[in-house]
Amino acid sequence: MSMSRAGRWSRVAAISGLLIVIAGIVLIVALVLLRDDSDDTSSDAAESSLTTTVIEQRDLTEYLEIDGTLDYEGTVTLAARSDGSLIHLAAEGTVVGRGESIYLILDPPTDAETADALAEVASAQDSLMAAEDDLSSARSGPSDADMAAARADVATAVEARDELIAAPTVSEIRTAEAAVAVAAEALEHLDNPTDAARAQARSDLAAAQEQLAQLIAGATRAEIDSAKANLVTLQEALAELLAEPSEAEIESAEAAVAIAWERLREEQQCCSTDAEIDELRAVLLTAEEALDELLAGPTEAEVDEAEAQVLAAQEALDGLTDGPSDAEIGDAEAQVLAAQETLDLLDNPTEATRAQARADLAAASEALSDLRAGPSDAEIDAANAAILVAEEALADLLAPASETELATLTAAVQSAEAGLNAAEANWADLSHSQHSLIVLYGNMPAYRTMEPETSGDDVRQLQENLVELGYLDREQRVADGVFDEATAAAVQRWQQDVGHRVDATVGTADVLFVDGPVQIGPWSAGVEVGQDLPAGTTLASLTVIESPTGGVMATTQRVAANLPLGDRDLVSEGIIVNVELPDGTDVEGTVVAINPSPVADPATGENVVELTIQLHSPASAVWIGASVMVEITETLIADALVVPATALVALVEGGSAVEVLADDGSARLIGVETGLFVDGDVEVLSPELEAGMRVVVPR
Repeated sequence: MSMSRAGRWSRVAAISGLLIVIAGIVLIVALVLLRDDSDDTSSDAAESSLTTTVIEQRDLTEYLEIDGTLDYEGTVTLAARSDGSLIHLAAEGTVVGRGESIYLILDPPTDAETADALAEVASAQDSLMAAEDDLSSARSGPSDADMAAARADVATAVEARDELIAAPTVSEIRTAEAAVAVAAEALEHLDNPTDAARAQARSDLAAAQEQLAQLIAGATRAEIDSAKANLVTLQEALAELLAEPSEAEIESAEAAVAIAWERLREEQQCCSTDAEIDELRAVLLTAEEALDELLAGPTEAEVDEAEAQVLAAQEALDGLTDGPSDAEIGDAEAQVLAAQETLDLLDNPTEATRAQARADLAAASEALSDLRAGPSDAEIDAANAAILVAEEALADLLAPASETELATLTAAVQSAEAGLNAAEANWADLSHSQHSLIVLYGNMPAYRTMEPETSGDDVRQLQENLVELGYLDREQRVADGVFDEATAAAVQRWQQDVGHRVDATVGTADVLFVDGPVQIGPWSAGVEVGQDLPAGTTLASLTVIESPTGGVMATTQRVAANLPLGDRDLVSEGIIVNVELPDGTDVEGTVVAINPSPVADPATGENVVELTIQLHSPASAVWIGASVMVEITETLIADALVVPATALVALVEGGSAVEVLADDGSARLIGVETGLFVDGDVEVLSPELEAGMRVVVPR
């Protein structure tokens, strides 16, 4: 017995002792009054006025009622597992069990997935077209173009063979000999350069150096003055071209025309020859053209040419005054360097240059030797083999396709058609990709993609669900946690039924593992069917309403109650209590948890201990969140002899007794040892007492 319980019982015993003393006094007074009564019938009257009770043998218990609240054990937050458009979410309050869908999200494919799927369809279409072309060609025979190409291949192969075996022409030999001579001369030139070559190289170097020096020195004053004078002359010519003709110039030109006309008329009237008249006409024509040009002004072409000349003169002058550009100096320096290298090569040729010259001579000599020797037997055999291959290809074109070949080509077409159908189906699946979140039971969350050749407790959990849903044979298949062929086939059948992509893989966006059936809570604010959601968006809360207990599913309904700290000894984990619901019905429950740390009750301010009670059977969901009454009954002593505390008589010599009535109506006091006092009852201990005896209870 704990210290707190012993203290409470000592207080109860003290109060009970006081009650016994009072009851004894009352009993003594009553006996005195009875003795003073002289009537002969006093004994019968006293017996008839006595109150009695029966000694009971029963459990001595203490009863307590406390308030509690009915709720479920816990909730799970539901979040979108993938990006996409929400097209279905189970209604609030819906209970979703194993194998059922909570939501459906339409998941549009990425650009990369779309490109891959379309490329697969295009490739399958190309394969089908090629297979159909091959089959059509085999049935119809070769086309004229195919025949012409095959014959051309044969002719080309024959021509190549004939060219190979034909003797070289004089021209080919001379060309090869010339190449040898050139290569030999180049090598000789490197080994023994002539004085003329050295002199030319020195001259080229001197010229390049002089040009570089002139660029660096810049233009002379005479060159600049000449360029300026040329620019002024061209600018004056342009100005004259653009200026309007003066009155004097026009009058002079008109006078020239008039004089020419006058002389022509005079000569026509006298005895001038035809030649003289023609000469005068030419003079007249020239005068008229000069007048027309003077009146018309310069042409656009003349103006453009004059402006271009002025621009060129300006650029030439700028070039002289600005000096050479970096590019010009760079080019001049490069020319000097190239000339220096040429001279150095003549004076001191490198070994690499000599080796290259020797290699060129050897290659030219070998080509000449090969040309004179003619083709080898291997080359002729290769040329003849090429002719044979071309002739066989031509023969294959001319020969009709056999039944076996047609059957093979037909099978190829059918295979290509199947490939195209599969590619188009993949594209269709991708275009309408959707993720339905399916509830499965288990305490391990889906944390990875489960697929063939994976293993672990999560795979075992998946297999157990497939067994319960009927996709794996319970008798033939043990859930061993290995994703084998049987598991893959079961997953594919399940995916086909629930509308998932049939690929034998189960990812985190496909399933939600929970302990048992869940009830959908309120949707999160702003969540609506049809809206686009990013992965991770909170959708609703899920309440697990059942979980496995002892191998079977049991309700997760719990009662949370506050027990006064003074009554803590009445409760222990595992005891059975009664829960009274708001409608008066009773449900049994078990105390499954007691918070060891007392807290203050916010309503009363008293120290209380928090209890958690698990119900044995589920209450109606309408009472979730409602207040309930928890009734606790604690057995203090089993099979005790119990009488009302008021039946005790205090003895003068000390101690207590009970007055027992015999069958004949006589009464006698029997001393007793008292035990616990509980709710007005007391345990009495005496070898003379037994259950069923009647004792007096003073009024």
